[in-house]
Amino acid sequence: MGEESQSRWSLPTIVLFVAFAGLFITQIYTISSLRSNESRLATLQSDQAKVREMLEGEVAKMREASALIDMDRQKALDAVRDEVDKARRQARGVAGKVREETLKSVEDLASRVDVSESRLKQQQEAGARVATEITSLKQATNSTQSTITDVSTEVKQVRTEVASARSQMERTIADLRRTTGDMGVMSGLIATNAKEVDALKQLGDRTYTEFTLYKRKDPIKLADITILLKKADVKANRYTLEVQADDRKFEKKDKTANEPVQFYVGRNRQPHELVINQVGKDRIVGYLATPKAPASRP
Repeated sequence: MGEESQSRWSLPTIVLFVAFAGLFITQIYTISSLRSNESRLATLQSDQAKVREMLEGEVAKMREASALIDMDRQKALDAVRDEVDKARRQARGVAGKVREETLKSVEDLASRVDVSESRLKQQQEAGARVATEITSLKQATNSTQSTITDVSTEVKQVRTEVASARSQMERTIADLRRTTGDMGVMSGLIATNAKEVDALKQLGDRTYTEFTLYKRKDPIKLADITILLKKADVKANRYTLEVQADDRKFEKKDKTANEPVQFYVGRNRQPHELVINQVGKDRIVGYLATPKAPASRP
């Protein structure tokens, strides 16, 4: 008898400890992942800044070199064109065969000048395309930088939400209490409202079924039992239930709100617990807590 009582006292505590440990490990893993993401974002931001600086330097060098080359070629072409014009003028004063040969040489030279100017124009256009591509690359880099900033902001928001949820969960659990049930067994944590029931569900040590039960002739099935509301006294905040579990039918009479109503089902070592949070006119509102993993009672 002493060993059974000790087991009933210690098992909920062990389950609660395991649930808190799991929650703690989950939070540590989440925070570690967030920190790792922030570190990778910082490294990517540094790399983007270096690439942008390098691109800007290369663009400046290309523009300067292109300008110098264009200037030198233009000067050379202008000088050759001057020579062509001068040769044409001289050729007009030469007679016969010499004149024809001179004009042919001049036209050949003029043709080469036109080809050189055409090539220079193509090179200038190619340089302009390269500059446009570099500008597009810079814009893409800036866009990536903006995306990185947005992701970093989202990571911070998620981290804040995780911390807030954990704090709220801890405050809710801290507000819960234990008490001795009507069978003289220490109860699990008792919830008095929907938010606290949600907190108990997150702990995961039991299965929680919320319900609203109206006074009627026929009982209703709830999890693995059936219950029938026989009386609801709003002024006294008391109620009377008829419970059928397995092949047994028994009455839980004049129970008060938030009092753990306990009974065993099957060979479970942990009792089922009914907790009624609200007593209304011909109705009650509460939840049923049942063990998740049934174990044999000696």
